[in-house]
Amino acid sequence: MNTGKLTTGFCIAALGLALAACEPIKSDQGYHFDAEQVAQLQAGVTTKDMVQEIMGSPSAITTFQTEGDSWYYISSKTEHLAFFAKEVTEREILVVKFDLNDVVSELEGLDLTAGEEVQIVERETPTGGRKLGLLEQLFGNLGRFNQGGEGQ
Repeated sequence: MNTGKLTTGFCIAALGLALAACEPIKSDQGYHFDAEQVAQLQAGVTTKDMVQEIMGSPSAITTFQTEGDSWYYISSKTEHLAFFAKEVTEREILVVKFDLNDVVSELEGLDLTAGEEVQIVERETPTGGRKLGLLEQLFGNLGRFNQGGEGQ
């Protein structure tokens, strides 16, 4: 067997593996929307229990709201190459708002363009209390141990 052909075959196989590794990894996360289900929801008619039955559990529920709850059904598609950060390529959000009687008051659809970047603050919150010096940290517990040893 010719070693040149073997080397060429090995190089082609290695190149094929390298190119296959460059394929982005795609994933779907969250709620999978069904247009027929969403069409069943009607403002002023559909109750919270009916929404639960039709759509299932929401992805998120508002925590603080005075005029009724809002349920969020969120779907995202992401992709990334190898070790790079994930990039959201598509996002759909259905916001179901309820009135105080737990009846749907409004349906709102959002997409990726409705999102906003949140800036993370890197500050540290100061803690209360007294700061101990090096000697207080090293020798602060001397003499504080129980002498009796029996449950004291």
